[in-house]
Amino acid sequence: MTMPRGVRWLLGGLGALVALLVLAALLLPLLFDPKAIGPLIAGQIQKATGRSAALGTIALRILPTPALSAGPLTVSEGPRYPDREALRIERVSIRLRLVPLLRGRLEFGTVVIDRPTLTLIRDRQGRWNYDDVLERAAALRAAAGHKPAGGRPASGGMSFAVAQAVVRGGRVLIYDDAVLAGSRTEVRVDPVDAVLHDVGPGGASRMDLSVGLGKSTLRATARLHAESGAQSLDLTIPASRLETADLATLLPWLGVARPDGLKLGGGVTVDGTARVPLDQMEAIAFEGNLALDDLSYRDATMTRPIERIGGRLRISGQRADWDGFTATFGSSVLRGNLRVQDFLRPRIGFKLEAPRLDVNELTRTFAAAAPAAPATARARAGEPGAGLVQVSANGTLAVGALRFETFDLSDVRASVTLRSAVLSLSDLHAKLYGGRLTGSCSLDLSRPAPGYRVDGSLEGVDVNALATAYDPGLKDLLRGSLGGRLGLDASGADLDAIVSSARGTANLEIARGALTSFSILKQLASLLEMAGGKGIGKNETPFESLRGSFAIGSRRAQTSDLTLDSADLDLSGVGWVGLDAALDLSLAARFSQEATRGMVEKTSQLRSLTDSEGNLVLHLLAQGGLAAPKISLDTRAQMRQLDRQKREQVKEKLRGRLVDLLGGKPEEDEPAPPPDQQP
Repeated sequence: MTMPRGVRWLLGGLGALVALLVLAALLLPLLFDPKAIGPLIAGQIQKATGRSAALGTIALRILPTPALSAGPLTVSEGPRYPDREALRIERVSIRLRLVPLLRGRLEFGTVVIDRPTLTLIRDRQGRWNYDDVLERAAALRAAAGHKPAGGRPASGGMSFAVAQAVVRGGRVLIYDDAVLAGSRTEVRVDPVDAVLHDVGPGGASRMDLSVGLGKSTLRATARLHAESGAQSLDLTIPASRLETADLATLLPWLGVARPDGLKLGGGVTVDGTARVPLDQMEAIAFEGNLALDDLSYRDATMTRPIERIGGRLRISGQRADWDGFTATFGSSVLRGNLRVQDFLRPRIGFKLEAPRLDVNELTRTFAAAAPAAPATARARAGEPGAGLVQVSANGTLAVGALRFETFDLSDVRASVTLRSAVLSLSDLHAKLYGGRLTGSCSLDLSRPAPGYRVDGSLEGVDVNALATAYDPGLKDLLRGSLGGRLGLDASGADLDAIVSSARGTANLEIARGALTSFSILKQLASLLEMAGGKGIGKNETPFESLRGSFAIGSRRAQTSDLTLDSADLDLSGVGWVGLDAALDLSLAARFSQEATRGMVEKTSQLRSLTDSEGNLVLHLLAQGGLAAPKISLDTRAQMRQLDRQKREQVKEKLRGRLVDLLGGKPEEDEPAPPPDQQP
């Protein structure tokens, strides 16, 4: 039976292969001594790196393919770190190319590196432990620049070009004394799996990487790149989801400040390219996108985390455009777009809006903010306690509803800046209890107790609603439309502390309002009503305006020009109104002439209390709580007024008598002669 031609070819090929392997098995022990290969490889490593190397037992295997195996392999550190290992490989397996091997030349096929450990060290001056290796490699490349591509020598000898190298279960240990001033940062990257292609002096050295970072795995393709004598690793990263907590230890090497006590949660999907300079690994340049997935952030300057951070970042070097930004502070939510520059000392531009913003939650979140650094200080990457102090920002903010302590504002619009942990709002416009607040304000988060400053104008504010929000016990005691200006500085973690520390001035006026009448005011109102006075009721005193200027401090608003203008009763006062709803005022109550006439007709004794213009004037004291003060007659002031009036009366009598003695009325008092009698 004739055998098919294809089968004959197959059997012939297998026979030739078997024969070749048998020939190799017979000849290789004669051509190569495995014990001599170890020193040869160690010598090549010494030549390439300037470091001594040692190999364990080396074994030569013929079947199924020729291969060398050795382990462990160690490469020592340089003279700066004596008696330490820079690289340790538990085992190396090398497949050999058969044809060159039969010709007496050692050429590698696939190299498998099991469980290598690479140690990287940077001292306080920023020098890496492999800087001398890079310098030596650059010199060797320059010297070998005339050799043919592919790494083969022009004639005979050994070639260490590798078609493929496989790294399995590796790890990288980093000890850095420069990234954080005064302390050592330690990072472990584990496991590292990689496949390297075309490794050698003339090879492209392309890599497929899989790098373990805690619970996360980052996959990338990489290629060694040389330009102007400097080498870098160029990475292409396909979409990879990472846990942000796993990235926290890498932040300093990514050019991002790592605050003290940093805690991150959530995930991020990375997609882009990165260039890692081998002589300055901390200067990683990344370009690509980060898609944030329910991030949370907290550092030592904060009492609670910022949660639900989301959006998509487009990163190019030291700049990032953050679209669809979202963040939650308790019940407050911020949304908008940001642009971030310089990740070590971030400069942020933004346009943000919030349906609701609770300033109380914001201040409680950053209640532990670090003290501001001097303006001339330059913080290193990750300097402990940096927090908000290292961030500067400016932009616009629009808030639908804003809560500050017990007060509610709406439709808030402002330009915002952040400098040294001080948040400032300028060109502020907000609705406040039916009126408007305009001006500027600031929130200082750089100290343990937040600091506040307000410099603004009020217009058309419902004073009853404002007073009720301040203290529910003041409800319905005062009505009207509030306007004016105020400038206040204060600090504190709650309203009582803010009130205690408040300092500043205010010029305020309440228009078209009413005072609820109590005690003697009620009696005066009743008396005026019986006397036919207009516009005065028994239970309240309507007024056209109530105004005054105040110096605020020590929980009091001191005034010397408080005035109330109404149809039948005007008040002027000196004293203080307490920010704790107490008061101590000396009041002068002046009744209209119409009201005075009615009252004097019923009680003639009141005529002695009228002034020179015929208006009844009473002096009162208002003391105690604002909700129910004690109103009493100021007898001393009243007696002083009577004394003045008596003195005036005595003066008038004396003047009259002197006029009589001198011959009648003064000339200016004589009537003018009729027109027909004038000369």
